[in-house]
Amino acid sequence: MKKGFTLIETIIYIALMALLIGGGVVTAFYIIDSAQKNKSDVNIQAEGSFILRKIEWAVTGASDLSIPSATELLVTKPSGNFDFKLNNSNPSDIYIELNGSRLSSSRVTIAGGTIFAPTTGLPKGVMVNFTVNNKPFTLTKYLRK
Repeated sequence: MKKGFTLIETIIYIALMALLIGGGVVTAFYIIDSAQKNKSDVNIQAEGSFILRKIEWAVTGASDLSIPSATELLVTKPSGNFDFKLNNSNPSDIYIELNGSRLSSSRVTIAGGTIFAPTTGLPKGVMVNFTVNNKPFTLTKYLRK
């Protein structure tokens, strides 16, 4: 009686091992790719929410709002004036100015955005909407008297 494997058995075992290793590699690739996509989505949400929260924070307690253009919001507060702008020279850049100091969010790619006042009859306020990497962000905030 001979001990060992035949050629057919060896080929079958190699094929099974190749299938298992191949499946493991494909699964690992999808897990890594999914993690990158989720990280990107989280960053987009965080950057867009950061801009909205900054605008909301500035408008809270403001004494006056003015909207010189559809891409600019001026907020007057006792602590200083805030100027939110969609940069006209680079439409994908939004920045915030406080008494001449600029806080930029250039990591965010903004595809269009508007800043406008609510219709007459409502309290003075602002509506802001913009899109970050095809994800829309909107904020409506009114001044309290």
